[in-house]
Amino acid sequence: MIKNYMEILVDEVFNELKGSNEICKDIVCKHDIKAIALNNLPPVYFKYNSTDGEKKAFLLDRQRRISVLAKVAEAADLVCSSCTKNSK
Repeated sequence: MIKNYMEILVDEVFNELKGSNEICKDIVCKHDIKAIALNNLPPVYFKYNSTDGEKKAFLLDRQRRISVLAKVAEAADLVCSSCTKNSK
């Protein structure tokens, strides 16, 4: 099965961010935040013969995580500022 590793990274960063910041707890807001972040990041797919080490290195790259964190935080600000559910 083909996987977009940027989705995995966004999920990881989102879960780290939601624990430390006030982010809407509504499931719709959660999906909107991830969708906006992913739309502003390039998709990343690995070739069939790529090693697990290469994939893990992608997910652990510090600079990439910082870039993804910035996009997720921007998306959260956008979505949560207009959230009408008040479930922060």
